[in-house]
This record gives sequence, C-alpha cells and structure tokens, in this order.
Amino acid sequence: MGKKEPDPDAIYRYLGFGISPGKIKEFWESEEEKKKYLKEVEARGDRPAILDREGSMKNVNLMTGVDRIISLIGGVILIIAFFFPIYSIDPDGKAISGSGISYLLNMPFIVPYAFAGGIVMILAFIVFTLILLTCPVAGVLNILGLFNKDKGDEYLVTVKKYNRFTYVPIILYLILFVVLVVGAPHPFGSLGIRALGDQLGFAAIFTLTSYGFWLNIVGLLFGFAQSRGI
Repeated sequence: MGKKEPDPDAIYRYLGFGISPGKIKEFWESEEEKKKYLKEVEARGDRPAILDREGSMKNVNLMTGVDRIISLIGGVILIIAFFFPIYSIDPDGKAISGSGISYLLNMPFIVPYAFAGGIVMILAFIVFTLILLTCPVAGVLNILGLFNKDKGDEYLVTVKKYNRFTYVPIILYLILFVVLVVGAPHPFGSLGIRALGDQLGFAAIFTLTSYGFWLNIVGLLFGFAQSRGI
C-alpha cells in the first residue's frame, strides 16, 4: 500500500481552533487595491508602514444594526411629533390642544400677542417656532443619512454629516429653557386661562406644552446619543 499523501489544505480547516474555520481568505479585496498599496509603500520609502484598512479603529464599523434601529426610531419620532399636540391650554375650563400644524395656522393671532409682551416673549415665540420647524427636518436628515448609498468608512462619514443638524434643535431647546428661566409677564394677564398664569416662566414648559413637545426631546436624545457613537 502506498503512503497517503497529506492534504495540504487540512491545516486551514482547523485554523483558529474552530473560531473561524475554513481556508484563509485573500487579504486584498482586489488586485487594484494590492497594486495601490504597493505604490504607496514605494512612495513612502523607509518610513514605517501601517496597514490601515482592516487594522485601524477609524475603519471599524461602529454602527451596528441596533444602532441603526435606534437612530431610525429617533428620526421617525422627530417627524411624527410635529403632528401630535405640542401645546395645551384650558380657557373656561375646557382643554384645548394643537399640533405643530395648528400652531402655524394660528400665527396671525400668536404673533401680535408675542410682540406685545416685550423682548422675552418675542424670543420665546421665535425659538419655540424654530424648534417646531427644525425637529422634523432633523428627523428627515437622520433617516436620509441612515439610508445613504456610500460604503465602508464613507457610509459613517455621511451618517455623521446628516446627523450634525440634530444639534440645531438641541441648542434651541437650551435657549428656550434659559429664556423661560428669565421669564416675563404676559401682556394681557392670564386671559382667564389657568395654565397661562400671569407670567411666562419656566413653569410654562410643564403647564402649556403637550406630549408632542416632549416627543421631540426624546427623538433628539436618540439622535444625540447616536452622534456620540459614530
């Protein structure tokens, strides 16, 4: 009987001790990539060479499927919050609430009231209006970033570029809180609206806003958390 020749590929079946079995894959993704790297090595001369495609942390895919889902949920929340009640008042003891659309449609009544209340009232009105407009825009941009067509590192760069707009409504919320801490008296008193009170202050965040206002904050927190991880 002739001696059985060893299988030259047998070692590969045990490579990694079962962690990653199978034959070693070619390192280079294409012949063009190999040639490009060799040219860079020649141009570099005797300077240290660093393989930065798979070995560099900047090239590690930091955005998992769970990350994408969380970011997508945040974007959707920012969009739909515009259609939920964002303010609530109770004239004559009857609760009245309205969405972002309702708020914009009532601008002819809101603007004269705000401008009669002085600089603090005007600032609060402008910042609150900008929040309502920028939150859904941030949501749309976040979703567009998630579904961009770039590959590899460029995908994450594009996601982060779109996600940066999330900081705009976040900053506006902070400005609104500061303005309301300063506060100002209502130009015409409470107008019989218990939640309105005689002064526009920080308490208005809790007495005049509805859950659409808070949904925006949740959506922005999702977006902010995502931007810190990519």
